[in-house]
Amino acid sequence: MKKKILGIVVCMLLITIILPITVIAGDENDPEIRDNLNDLWGPLVDHPTSVRSQIALALLHTNSFDFIDINCSWFYENISESGYLYAALKLNDLSVNPQRTIYTIHWKCNGVPYTVWSHLYNNGQNCISFVGVDSRFNHRWHNVEVTYDFNRSIVTFKMDKKYIGVPKSGDLLIRTFAWTALRFNFEPFTLLFSKGELVLDAAPFIENNTEL
Repeated sequence: MKKKILGIVVCMLLITIILPITVIAGDENDPEIRDNLNDLWGPLVDHPTSVRSQIALALLHTNSFDFIDINCSWFYENISESGYLYAALKLNDLSVNPQRTIYTIHWKCNGVPYTVWSHLYNNGQNCISFVGVDSRFNHRWHNVEVTYDFNRSIVTFKMDKKYIGVPKSGDLLIRTFAWTALRFNFEPFTLLFSKGELVLDAAPFIENNTEL
């Protein structure tokens, strides 16, 4: 890749977590969220021998979807940057693809739903990443810094807290989930092969209302 892709990720690592915002919480060895590997779904996985799937797979130039297969995810803070909240998403084998891959994380804080997301496409040459209130009435998305670490297979978002409700000590992150997907670069073209995404992954949803 010609330049380092900046931009964090994460529509459904469907798992509730609650954590104190002002302390370093999870990490790669002790993540708040875990997912089973090789549990993808979608038309190219559910019906791999269909004519449409075979055509789509030929266009995608891939026979593995490990780059969207979720391993785990976690939130954390950097003590020296108290104005930011980080979220990380570890994949089975992060790599670039000629088409469009989507990495997202969702959560609620003080009753407000938020989403951070990134689209990586054109073999990693292009990336768009935003964070904001997850609502169809919200038309104000904010740029977010995202780092793709291909050696460790981790996507990391660095979110300015002013765009996610300025969370403070005692606030809770609940109904948190991560979701990944694969589409064609020309997204309407995806509809010729699927009603939605070509391949998807998400962690199982768990309800947890414990206050820390």
